Amino acid sequence: MADVMQEERICDVKWGTMVFLGLLSLIFGIIILFYPGVTAAVIVMLFGVLILILAFLALIIALMSTGGKATMLLLAAILGFLVGAGAIISPIAFGAFVAIMIAVVLFVIGIVDIVIALGEKTYPHRWLLFILGILSIIVALLIMFYPAAGAVALFGVIVGLYFAIYGILAIIAGFALRSVKKQYCMS
Repeated sequence: MADVMQEERICDVKWGTMVFLGLLSLIFGIIILFYPGVTAAVIVMLFGVLILILAFLALIIALMSTGGKATMLLLAAILGFLVGAGAIISPIAFGAFVAIMIAVVLFVIGIVDIVIALGEKTYPHRWLLFILGILSIIVALLIMFYPAAGAVALFGVIVGLYFAIYGILAIIAGFALRSVKKQYCMS
């Protein structure tokens, strides 16, 4: 009974939609990879708009609240307006700042990986952990020394790669679904 229900669900899925989604995603990913700087700036600016909207909502809630909660919400709203406006006015500087924060986290992760690899003698394949630590530190230092390029790489190239890979996998999944439908569905 469960197999029949599973086959009915498979037969209802439109494989062409999955392939179409994959093609759009692949095209979008390629465009992003050709224009990573613009993509990075747009992503940061959209993030700034989101922060402004959240700051506006915090301001409304602060004005409707009383006591210490209202003060904290008002401070959060003011900070949100400043950060959101900064992201919109200077997306490259804001993106570089975010990239540096990410680089600091990567640096700490790299140090921890190396310390564990050197200190834990019973840890299996600890040489891999050591290499991961070195890789994390190298990437962190590159981003710290070149924060604007790091922002473009983080927000532009990685997003472009994601959409391109997602597109390829969605196309493969769509055609795989088509072959399953040919095997199990009568249409």
